[in-house]
Amino acid sequence: MVSYLKIGNHDIPIKIIQEWRMSTRVALGKDYVILRIPKNIFGNQISKHLSWAEDWLHKVECKKPNTLLRYVNVTKYENGSVFIIGEKNFQLHIVKTETSVATIKLKENNRLFICFPNSPGMDEQKVIRHLLSRFFCRYFLPQLKERVHHFNAHYFKQEIKAVRMKYNKSNWGSCSRDKNLNFSVRLFLGPKELLDYVIVHELAHLLEMNHSPKFWKIVENIMPDYKKHEKLLKTNSHAYDF
Repeated sequence: MVSYLKIGNHDIPIKIIQEWRMSTRVALGKDYVILRIPKNIFGNQISKHLSWAEDWLHKVECKKPNTLLRYVNVTKYENGSVFIIGEKNFQLHIVKTETSVATIKLKENNRLFICFPNSPGMDEQKVIRHLLSRFFCRYFLPQLKERVHHFNAHYFKQEIKAVRMKYNKSNWGSCSRDKNLNFSVRLFLGPKELLDYVIVHELAHLLEMNHSPKFWKIVENIMPDYKKHEKLLKTNSHAYDF
C-alpha cells in the first residue's frame, strides 16, 4: 500500500509493508519511503505509525535538507492526466481489466491506453511507471539514433556498432570499448540540450576512453557551454524521472 505524506511543500510517497516483526522501521528506499510495521495492526493503529514516520521524515529534512527531493518528482499517474516527455504531451487512459498481463498501447492524438489486472494489492503506480519507461524507450529510440548519427557525422566520423536506450538511474549514458552507446530514457524528460550534451559526451569517448583534459577539450570544442549542462544534470537529476 502506497500513501503520501506532506513534508514541507511536497507530497512524499511512502510504501507500507506489513510483516512479521515486533517493531516499526522506516527507511529511505529507491522509489518510496519504506515503512515496515507489524502484520497484526489495522485501522487507526496504522495511522499512528504513519504519523510517527511523518515526524521522522520532518527531522530528516531539517537535518539534511533536500534529502527527500528524490521522491518529489515521482509522478502520480491518474486516468486522464497528461504526461510530458520529449516535448510532447501524452494523455493517459488507465483501465483495469480482467487480463493477467499489464499492457500499454498508443492510439490517435497521443492517447496512451494502459490496461492492467484488477488485482488487489498491486502497486499500480510502479506498474504504470515501468510500462511508460519501456514504451518510451521504443518510441524515442529512432529520434535518439538520428541525433547520435547527426553529431557523429558532423564532428566525430567514428564507427558505431549500436545505439541503445533503457531506463537507467545509475548514469545518463555510457560508451563501451566495443563502440556500443547506451543512453537513459530519462534524458527525454529534460531539455533537448541535455540530451545533445550527453550524446556529445559519449561520442567523445570513442576518441578518449577517459575523462582526461584531452577528453574535455573535445567536448568543449563542440559544446562550449557543456559545464552548464553537466551541472544541471547533477543538481536537477531528481526532476528527470518517471
